[in-house]
Amino acid sequence: MCALRSYCGYTINDNPYGVLPQTCATKEYFFEITNTTISPDGIERIGLVVNGQMPGPLIEANWGDTIIVHVTNSLQNNGSTIHWHGQRQNNTNEMDGVASITQCPIAPGDSMTYTFRADNYGFSWYHAHYAIQAYEGVFGPMLIHGPKSFEGDFEEQVVVLQDWSHVPVDEMYDASQSVGPTPEHGPRTMDTGLINGKNIWGQDGAVGTTGERWSMDVVPGQTYLLRLLNSAIQSTFIFSIDGHSLQVVATDFVPIVPWTTNSLALNPGQRYDVLVTFSETASNYWLRADIQNECASTIAWDNVKGIIHYTSVAAGVPSSTAQTYTAGCYDESASNLKPYFALDAGATQASPLVETVTIGANGGTPNLYKWSLNGATFQSEWDHPTLLSITENGTVPTYSGSLAIEVPNLGEWVYVVIQSPIPVPHPIHLHGHDFYVLARGTGLYSSSTALNLANPTRRDTAMMPSQPSRGLGGYLVIAFYTDNPGVWLMHCHIGWHNAMGFALQIIENLAGIKDTVTDECTLLNTCKSYSAYANKDDIVTTDSGV
Repeated sequence: MCALRSYCGYTINDNPYGVLPQTCATKEYFFEITNTTISPDGIERIGLVVNGQMPGPLIEANWGDTIIVHVTNSLQNNGSTIHWHGQRQNNTNEMDGVASITQCPIAPGDSMTYTFRADNYGFSWYHAHYAIQAYEGVFGPMLIHGPKSFEGDFEEQVVVLQDWSHVPVDEMYDASQSVGPTPEHGPRTMDTGLINGKNIWGQDGAVGTTGERWSMDVVPGQTYLLRLLNSAIQSTFIFSIDGHSLQVVATDFVPIVPWTTNSLALNPGQRYDVLVTFSETASNYWLRADIQNECASTIAWDNVKGIIHYTSVAAGVPSSTAQTYTAGCYDESASNLKPYFALDAGATQASPLVETVTIGANGGTPNLYKWSLNGATFQSEWDHPTLLSITENGTVPTYSGSLAIEVPNLGEWVYVVIQSPIPVPHPIHLHGHDFYVLARGTGLYSSSTALNLANPTRRDTAMMPSQPSRGLGGYLVIAFYTDNPGVWLMHCHIGWHNAMGFALQIIENLAGIKDTVTDECTLLNTCKSYSAYANKDDIVTTDSGV
């Protein structure tokens, strides 16, 4: 067994996709999903929580450790799953935690044990991948320690950003997908945002203001490593700290060449690691997470704030001045997101497989707004997951039709072109892989567009850009290397869009998938329990299934 955090001699200069420490260490957790009354900003409502809290408990492990999580579903009338966002699940496809794809939901009163290796390192999160349950509170942070692209060992702080509504999002879903005049139909407006599960509703010091600001004590002159996560259902945040610069050292699970900025755009599902040195005049400063209303609407969009308190002065409400930034729905420039360990995309393959996905919308039946990909809306079934069908008879269910893309061979490059004439931004997430961002822009993709194959940005969630104010859609070109047999979901990480059919599954090396399933009993038993529950209570799949 290698020493704790030595990573068995592997460093930032080793290929993270080619090596994995054999730590022989196991980290074990017990989760219970329940529903309860919560009031993160002082306004009570029903929420779904993990171990009684939102966000749920932090999972912490080292690169190469085995993680075991026992999940008990104590909800009265809801299935559930847990997905480990960004973990590649090499040869453990059955542990990816996606309803209808890699498992049946965990039935009420039932339990499931997830076991997998920490094959990526950095900061991420876990969340339900069943309906829009994650955004009711079934989520939490996940920190996998590994090599770093900077010198020094600094105190770390997790910063979880989320948008929030005083009406549960489940109760808003029917209106969100209905066709008709706003505000009764269509895109929803959230109320506010939270930082580590806290915020106020109202103005600081005003009569009737409820809730509590999240605050962080800092020692003057010291540097801290902030682990940032956007866990929102729809919102893009611009993160900043008044009077302080941010040195960005990682994006998603990929260490990058450090760069410095005053603000940082985080789209749903994305993470960044930033170093901040608190060497300004000792005082109290606002930490801000401004929600971008061009991307999705929020009432208190500019009141998502925490307090940075220098310990040498008294705590208090800051009077600091905000940083200036460019508003909008965008990823940071690719020139600033250079992976520290350089890898090229597709350089060894003359003719990569190219899949083009054009985003559209249709009215649904009846009068429902659904997203379509190449003219089809994704549909799956909770009690008939793709992986179960593959293990039982080697076939892929036909219900998702053309949106089950088969990539038969390992050792090949796949390029995916995602484009949309509709002026709505989409954060695209791929399971089972980090992907390479080859190109992105507004308007539709052209075959003459230059692709960057030389150490392009790598991450697991990237924004397909748009400019809603100008009526422009956009495109995103990503690439991945086929080295991980499994059924992998690719979808928009805006919760409403995913539920409304913005998803497809990639069947990678169909012939080899069954051989990777080492815990077929868990797969079968979970489905048996869920089917019994669904049949008894006449439960049917009511959204995309994922």
